Amino acid sequence: MRKILPYILLIVGLGMVFFKPIYNRIAPAVLDIKISTPPVIMSSIYKVYANEDAFDGKYSLFKMIIKNTSNVDAKNVEVQYKMSNFLDWTIAEKMPLVLAGQTVVVNCYPKFPDKMGEKTTDSKENVKLVIKADNIKTIENNFTITVKSRNSFMYNFLPADEIRTAADYYDNIPLLACYVTPNDPVIKYYTQQIQQKILKGETAGVGNNEAEGIRFLKGIYNATLLAHMVYSGTSGVPENVNDVSSIVQNIRMPREVVTGKTGLCIELSLLYASIMANAGMDPVIYLVPGHAYPGFKMNNNYYAIESTAIGGEGLGGSKTADEAFDMAMNNKEAFIQKLQEGDERYNVIEIRENIKLGAVAPELKDDDFLRKKVDEIAASFGGTPTPSVEQTKPGDKKDDKQDEVSITKTAPVAPTPTTQQKETQIPQGYKAFKGVVNFAYPADWEMMEPNRYYSPACKNIISNQARNATVEVYKFTGITNPKAALESINDWQKKASGFSLKYKLQMVEEGYSVFKGSTVNGKSTAVNWVAALKVLGNDVVGIIVNATAYTGNTHEKTLLTILNTLQ
Repeated sequence: MRKILPYILLIVGLGMVFFKPIYNRIAPAVLDIKISTPPVIMSSIYKVYANEDAFDGKYSLFKMIIKNTSNVDAKNVEVQYKMSNFLDWTIAEKMPLVLAGQTVVVNCYPKFPDKMGEKTTDSKENVKLVIKADNIKTIENNFTITVKSRNSFMYNFLPADEIRTAADYYDNIPLLACYVTPNDPVIKYYTQQIQQKILKGETAGVGNNEAEGIRFLKGIYNATLLAHMVYSGTSGVPENVNDVSSIVQNIRMPREVVTGKTGLCIELSLLYASIMANAGMDPVIYLVPGHAYPGFKMNNNYYAIESTAIGGEGLGGSKTADEAFDMAMNNKEAFIQKLQEGDERYNVIEIRENIKLGAVAPELKDDDFLRKKVDEIAASFGGTPTPSVEQTKPGDKKDDKQDEVSITKTAPVAPTPTTQQKETQIPQGYKAFKGVVNFAYPADWEMMEPNRYYSPACKNIISNQARNATVEVYKFTGITNPKAALESINDWQKKASGFSLKYKLQMVEEGYSVFKGSTVNGKSTAVNWVAALKVLGNDVVGIIVNATAYTGNTHEKTLLTILNTLQ
């Protein structure tokens, strides 16, 4: 026995050495996968998704974590995917080995077709996934994701529990550079018309001549003034997607702003940036609480113009290019001070820098119809800009300086129209309410008297005929904090009906704190609502628009219209 023992040990040792390779050849590996996806896919940034280096690989179709939970190495692992209507089967990653116990991460950076840049509606798309290897059972998975239209911009993708600062609410702001389209054939043609007919033959970039840069900037303004383009103001709308709560705003492409002859402040700024970039300039966009205005950088100096000073019919008149330039330059000084103080609500989008980081615009096709529209617009360029006279009421104080505290960055690119604007923009089928606050409501809605279940601060109730959607008008005397005002309603509801309020601040705009919430009884939701409240002297005033929970989104458009007319 002693003589053969060494041979037995040798055989066992050799078996242990060779067993694992043999076992690996015949035993299957086991892979565990976890998939995370963005809340939506934005069509406007489809080129960003294709670039794994863009913004440090932040934007992908999905992120897959693969863990080999077995004692066997997985060989020749391959991850494939496809998306309905946009992507055929594509390989996301090939890995020769995923070792036993190893965890690997696969990020998918799809090359979407250019047709995505033409997408004008939202859609739900199905993404299918297949994970294959030589020694695993094929894994199949799928998920559905919303693909937004090219005009729909979502200001952040961060889950609510990851938001730490005001800047986090606007984490996607660098992507606004994707709406700067200097290579769009229609914008190129429009720029040529400005250069030839307004700047009298300026056909190239302005180089490093700051005076020429300013002249070019004013030339763009005069083009919009001569074309009778008007500024239109509207707010971004809070939208919840899974665990992400973000401001979503409809942003037209610069070509659409030109031919539609109207634009939001951010849309006008993006148009200016597109034209200046086409001329070889270095455009920038200034973001302040609730507003945006364009400019350029040259020789480390920054310039700006107030693009919305074109005004328009019913919008309080318009200003000359010189006045619009002076207004913005005055505001810029205060802007720089806020920036230096570290106020996160103030930001500069440096277009060239963001394009270098990967914010590439969609490919847009030439369009004969839009060129003809540009020709019609350019026919007005032979005249002399004549700004309209601003209609001021007796006792009104005119101040060219922007109100820097009127809106916070939660809606950084869409100021609420002024009182005068809203009075002239009552939607069709609506009528005006004038009281502690002013707004418009559907003409067929009826006034109701608040009953004992309403807080004494509720002064008026206006309801639809079905009594399942209302707007409530409030004045909280002696309360100087909007959140404290809601807490007073909460206290009253608990005593009067046993119901309580759940709510979260969504934005602060034109001095209004906007809360999204619900009235609940235990775990049951009775009413979903949005409150817009502001401090007025020693009081809090505002409205709450709401609809009973069982109506779903039936009244959403109406309630948003009411909110957007609030003064």
